[in-house]
Amino acid sequence: MEEKLETQAAALVAIDGATLTPLVRRALNSETLEIMDWDHDQLHGGAGTGNAVYRFAGQGRDQGQKLSWSLILKTVYPEGDAAQPATWNYCMREAAAYQSGWLADLPGGLAAPCCFSVVEHQGGSCWMWLEEVADEIGPNWPLEHYGLVARHAGQFNGAYLVDGPLPSWPWLSSGWLRHLVESSAPAMPLLRNSLDNALVRRWLPGDASDRRFRLWEDRGLYLDALDRLPQTLCHMDLFRRNLFARRTPGGDEQTVAIDWAYAGSGALGEELVPLIVGGLTFFEVGLDKAQALEEIAFEGYLQGLRDAGWRGDPRQVRLGYAAAASLRYKFNHLGRWLAVMLDENLHAMFSHTFGRPIGEVLDHVAQVGRLSDRLADEARELIDTLS
Repeated sequence: MEEKLETQAAALVAIDGATLTPLVRRALNSETLEIMDWDHDQLHGGAGTGNAVYRFAGQGRDQGQKLSWSLILKTVYPEGDAAQPATWNYCMREAAAYQSGWLADLPGGLAAPCCFSVVEHQGGSCWMWLEEVADEIGPNWPLEHYGLVARHAGQFNGAYLVDGPLPSWPWLSSGWLRHLVESSAPAMPLLRNSLDNALVRRWLPGDASDRRFRLWEDRGLYLDALDRLPQTLCHMDLFRRNLFARRTPGGDEQTVAIDWAYAGSGALGEELVPLIVGGLTFFEVGLDKAQALEEIAFEGYLQGLRDAGWRGDPRQVRLGYAAAASLRYKFNHLGRWLAVMLDENLHAMFSHTFGRPIGEVLDHVAQVGRLSDRLADEARELIDTLS
């Protein structure tokens, strides 16, 4: 792997004006622009994996006019299970989605960044040259905008519920949440043996650990219920940090979603979970606004489904949301969460990710966990009712 990373590093250094010029011309819709200068910074990733995001930016000149330009370079490297198309975290899925042309014209108010090039390099790495998208609202969205984003998500999901069978591309994820949850199985014994740890107790206070283990035993009930619901095509990770608000050239509001690496089939309503529960988990919305966020987003999503022509039972939507919310952030990378809590050397990195001390994060996540416990109870009632 080290040799492959060195090859990729050399390829990054070798990026020159001849490489960038056609990309920048596509980005600025110009056939005559000439690049004057550029620089690049790493935004995310790295850490010895080859998966990273870079920003290239500089100045150009077009028919005497000086222009600024920017591009996003996303690099991915197949390794281990992530190199297999059937896995939930298949690393080449986003590149395949761009190459298929699907992401260039999505239904409803959801869009993906423009992709200017997908390049496969020696050693197996794949580079995606993408449009840099800026949010036109800013970091702090009003709650009403979450409702609009949910409506766009409903329009997107609804289109695949009413317009025929789902696409059959082999790279799409299938059973994504089931695979994510089951990937936590090796960590469950470690969790049981770590309940005396002070940080684990903050993460699972009171009877939260007992509920977590009961939920694990009952996970099949919720996952099977999700499988019985209408299935649609989903982004699977529409949480705030992957979303940008902007307007189209015609003035229509649009939601641009980045990171399509999990895209695939999912249950009706499942798409809401990262927007609501993920937003709460990552401090994008305060817990004091949790109920309002859920109500606004749920109603927006229903409206989006109606926009697309879906006229089904809203209780099915509620079941899809509640059942998926019960599991997703309870068993999302469980092994990594435990590793952080049990290894002091990882605390600083974890705190940097959330922008808060680790204890504060764990207390906060514990409160979000109580909200998803409520949703688990609601999902159980809906399963009994709708069956």
